[in-house]
Amino acid sequence: MKTMRTYTTRPSHVESRWCVFDATDKILGRLATEVSGLLQGKHKPIYARHILTGDYVVVVNASKIKVTGNKLEQKLYRRHSDYPGGLREVTMSTVSARYPDRIIKAAVRGMLPKTILGRQMLKRLRVYAGDSHPHGAQIKDMASEEIIVVPVVSDRPFLSNDASLIEQPTVESVEDTVESVEDTVESVDQPEEGLIEGSTENKAEN
Repeated sequence: MKTMRTYTTRPSHVESRWCVFDATDKILGRLATEVSGLLQGKHKPIYARHILTGDYVVVVNASKIKVTGNKLEQKLYRRHSDYPGGLREVTMSTVSARYPDRIIKAAVRGMLPKTILGRQMLKRLRVYAGDSHPHGAQIKDMASEEIIVVPVVSDRPFLSNDASLIEQPTVESVEDTVESVEDTVESVDQPEEGLIEGSTENKAEN
Protein backbone atom coordinates (compact mmCIF):
# COMPACT_ATOMS: atom_id res chain seq x y z
CA MET A 1 0.00 0.00 0.00
CA LYS A 2 1.38 3.38 -1.05
CA THR A 3 1.66 5.85 1.81
CA MET A 4 1.15 9.60 1.45
CA ARG A 5 4.02 11.84 2.45
CA THR A 6 3.45 15.14 4.18
CA TYR A 7 4.70 18.14 2.21
CA THR A 8 7.38 20.17 3.99
CA THR A 9 8.47 23.57 2.78
CA ARG A 10 12.18 23.96 2.11
CA PRO A 11 14.19 27.13 1.52
CA SER A 12 14.75 26.08 -2.10
CA HIS A 13 10.99 26.17 -2.70
CA VAL A 14 10.69 29.85 -1.77
CA GLU A 15 10.60 32.45 -4.52
CA SER A 16 10.66 35.97 -3.09
CA ARG A 17 9.33 38.93 -5.02
CA TRP A 18 9.24 42.71 -4.56
CA CYS A 19 6.06 44.62 -3.71
CA VAL A 20 5.57 48.39 -3.69
CA PHE A 21 3.04 50.22 -1.49
CA ASP A 22 2.03 53.85 -1.80
CA ALA A 23 1.25 55.17 1.69
CA THR A 24 -0.56 58.26 0.45
CA ASP A 25 -3.75 58.72 2.51
CA LYS A 26 -3.46 55.15 3.87
CA ILE A 27 -4.35 54.29 7.47
CA LEU A 28 -1.24 53.33 9.41
CA GLY A 29 -2.63 50.20 11.06
CA ARG A 30 -4.22 48.78 7.92
CA LEU A 31 -1.08 49.35 5.87
CA ALA A 32 1.11 47.75 8.54
CA THR A 33 -1.17 44.69 8.59
CA GLU A 34 -0.78 44.15 4.85
CA VAL A 35 2.98 44.71 4.94
CA SER A 36 3.54 42.35 7.88
CA GLY A 37 1.56 39.62 6.11
CA LEU A 38 3.72 39.92 3.01
CA LEU A 39 6.94 39.91 5.03
CA GLN A 40 5.90 36.73 6.84
CA GLY A 41 4.69 35.03 3.65
CA LYS A 42 1.19 34.27 4.97
CA HIS A 43 -0.25 34.97 1.50
CA LYS A 44 1.55 31.93 0.08
CA PRO A 45 0.42 28.29 0.29
CA ILE A 46 3.99 27.25 1.22
CA TYR A 47 4.02 29.42 4.35
CA ALA A 48 6.01 27.97 7.22
CA ARG A 49 6.77 29.54 10.59
CA HIS A 50 10.37 28.34 10.70
CA ILE A 51 11.41 29.47 7.19
CA LEU A 52 11.69 32.92 5.65
CA THR A 53 8.95 32.62 3.02
CA GLY A 54 7.99 36.30 2.76
CA ASP A 55 8.61 38.92 0.08
CA TYR A 56 10.46 42.21 -0.07
CA VAL A 57 8.30 45.28 0.53
CA VAL A 58 8.96 48.89 -0.48
CA VAL A 59 6.79 51.67 0.98
CA VAL A 60 6.90 55.14 -0.57
CA ASN A 61 5.30 58.44 0.49
CA ALA A 62 5.61 57.54 4.17
CA SER A 63 5.24 61.22 5.06
CA LYS A 64 1.64 61.16 3.75
CA ILE A 65 0.42 58.39 6.04
CA LYS A 66 -2.75 58.99 8.06
CA VAL A 67 -3.80 57.96 11.56
CA THR A 68 -7.20 57.92 13.21
CA GLY A 69 -8.27 59.79 16.32
CA ASN A 70 -5.80 61.94 18.26
CA LYS A 71 -2.84 59.59 17.93
CA LEU A 72 -0.56 62.34 16.61
CA GLU A 73 -0.60 64.02 20.03
CA GLN A 74 -1.52 61.13 22.34
CA LYS A 75 0.67 58.28 21.10
CA LEU A 76 4.17 58.30 22.61
CA TYR A 77 7.35 56.59 21.50
CA ARG A 78 9.53 55.72 24.48
CA ARG A 79 13.21 54.82 24.76
CA HIS A 80 15.55 54.44 27.75
CA SER A 81 19.28 54.95 27.96
CA ASP A 82 19.60 52.39 30.83
CA TYR A 83 20.74 55.17 33.15
CA PRO A 84 18.66 56.56 36.04
CA GLY A 85 16.27 59.15 34.69
CA GLY A 86 17.10 58.20 31.11
CA LEU A 87 13.51 57.76 29.90
CA ARG A 88 12.69 59.76 26.78
CA GLU A 89 9.18 60.21 25.37
CA VAL A 90 8.39 61.67 21.96
CA THR A 91 4.96 62.22 20.43
CA MET A 92 3.99 60.79 17.06
CA SER A 93 3.69 64.25 15.51
CA THR A 94 7.35 64.99 16.37
CA VAL A 95 8.57 61.70 14.95
CA SER A 96 6.41 62.13 11.83
CA ALA A 97 7.91 65.54 11.14
CA ARG A 98 11.54 64.38 11.48
CA TYR A 99 11.55 60.65 10.63
CA PRO A 100 8.30 59.61 8.89
CA ASP A 101 9.72 56.22 7.94
CA ARG A 102 10.20 55.19 11.58
CA ILE A 103 6.47 55.29 12.26
CA ILE A 104 5.73 52.61 9.66
CA LYS A 105 8.71 50.49 10.70
CA ALA A 106 7.64 50.60 14.36
CA ALA A 107 4.07 49.58 13.48
CA VAL A 108 5.25 46.67 11.33
CA ARG A 109 7.81 45.56 13.92
CA GLY A 110 5.08 45.15 16.49
CA MET A 111 3.22 42.73 14.19
CA LEU A 112 6.21 40.48 13.40
CA PRO A 113 7.52 37.59 15.53
CA LYS A 114 9.92 38.64 18.30
CA THR A 115 12.59 36.21 17.10
CA ILE A 116 15.67 36.15 14.91
CA LEU A 117 13.45 35.27 11.96
CA GLY A 118 11.28 38.30 12.70
CA ARG A 119 14.33 40.58 12.59
CA GLN A 120 15.30 39.09 9.25
CA MET A 121 11.80 39.82 7.95
CA LEU A 122 12.06 43.43 9.08
CA LYS A 123 15.30 43.84 7.10
CA ARG A 124 13.30 43.18 3.94
CA LEU A 125 11.21 46.30 4.54
CA ARG A 126 12.27 49.53 2.82
CA VAL A 127 10.44 52.73 3.72
CA TYR A 128 10.98 56.10 2.01
CA ALA A 129 9.44 59.46 2.83
CA GLY A 130 9.20 60.54 -0.82
CA ASP A 131 7.69 59.01 -3.92
CA SER A 132 10.93 57.56 -5.33
CA HIS A 133 13.05 54.57 -4.37
CA PRO A 134 16.32 53.02 -5.65
CA HIS A 135 14.95 49.49 -6.09
CA GLY A 136 13.68 49.73 -9.66
CA ALA A 137 16.05 47.03 -10.95
CA GLN A 138 15.04 44.49 -8.31
CA ILE A 139 11.34 45.09 -8.87
CA LYS A 140 11.75 44.77 -12.64
CA ASP A 141 13.69 41.49 -12.40
CA MET A 142 11.64 39.80 -9.66
CA ALA A 143 8.16 40.94 -10.61
CA SER A 144 5.71 38.52 -12.20
CA GLU A 145 5.72 38.44 -16.01
CA GLU A 146 2.98 40.31 -17.83
CA ILE A 147 0.53 38.02 -19.62
CA ILE A 148 -0.39 39.24 -23.11
CA VAL A 149 -3.55 37.74 -24.61
CA VAL A 150 -3.40 37.42 -28.40
CA PRO A 151 -6.68 36.78 -30.25
CA VAL A 152 -6.69 33.62 -32.39
CA VAL A 153 -8.71 33.50 -35.61
CA SER A 154 -10.20 30.06 -36.20
CA ASP A 155 -12.77 28.49 -38.52
CA ARG A 156 -14.50 26.86 -35.57
CA PRO A 157 -17.47 28.62 -33.99
CA PHE A 158 -16.56 30.91 -31.13
CA LEU A 159 -18.42 29.90 -27.97
CA SER A 160 -19.45 33.30 -26.69
CA ASN A 161 -22.62 35.30 -26.36
CA ASP A 162 -20.88 38.48 -27.47
CA ALA A 163 -20.96 38.62 -31.29
CA SER A 164 -18.56 41.59 -31.34
CA LEU A 165 -15.72 39.31 -30.17
CA ILE A 166 -15.93 37.25 -33.39
CA GLU A 167 -13.59 38.66 -36.02
CA GLN A 168 -15.46 38.75 -39.35
CA PRO A 169 -13.44 38.64 -42.61
CA THR A 170 -13.66 41.72 -44.83
CA VAL A 171 -14.22 41.81 -48.60
CA GLU A 172 -10.71 43.11 -49.26
CA SER A 173 -9.09 40.32 -47.28
CA VAL A 174 -11.12 37.68 -49.17
CA GLU A 175 -10.18 39.17 -52.57
CA ASP A 176 -6.50 39.31 -51.64
CA THR A 177 -6.61 35.67 -50.55
CA VAL A 178 -8.28 34.58 -53.83
CA GLU A 179 -5.73 36.47 -55.94
CA SER A 180 -2.80 34.95 -54.06
CA VAL A 181 -4.23 31.45 -54.57
CA GLU A 182 -4.75 32.04 -58.32
CA ASP A 183 -1.18 33.30 -58.73
CA THR A 184 0.12 30.22 -56.97
CA VAL A 185 -1.90 27.90 -59.20
CA GLU A 186 -0.71 29.63 -62.40
CA SER A 187 2.93 29.44 -61.33
CA VAL A 188 2.58 25.71 -60.71
CA ASP A 189 0.77 24.94 -64.01
CA GLN A 190 3.14 26.94 -66.24
CA PRO A 191 6.76 25.62 -66.18
CA GLU A 192 9.66 27.95 -66.65
CA GLU A 193 10.94 28.80 -70.16
CA GLY A 194 14.39 27.32 -69.58
CA LEU A 195 12.90 23.96 -68.73
CA ILE A 196 10.75 23.96 -71.90
CA GLU A 197 13.68 24.81 -74.21
CA GLY A 198 15.93 22.20 -72.65
CA SER A 199 13.33 19.51 -73.11
CA THR A 200 12.81 20.34 -76.83
CA GLU A 201 16.55 20.33 -77.53
CA ASN A 202 16.95 16.92 -75.95
CA LYS A 203 14.18 15.54 -78.12
CA ALA A 204 15.82 16.93 -81.32
CA GLU A 205 19.16 15.35 -80.48
CA ASN A 206 17.51 12.01 -79.92
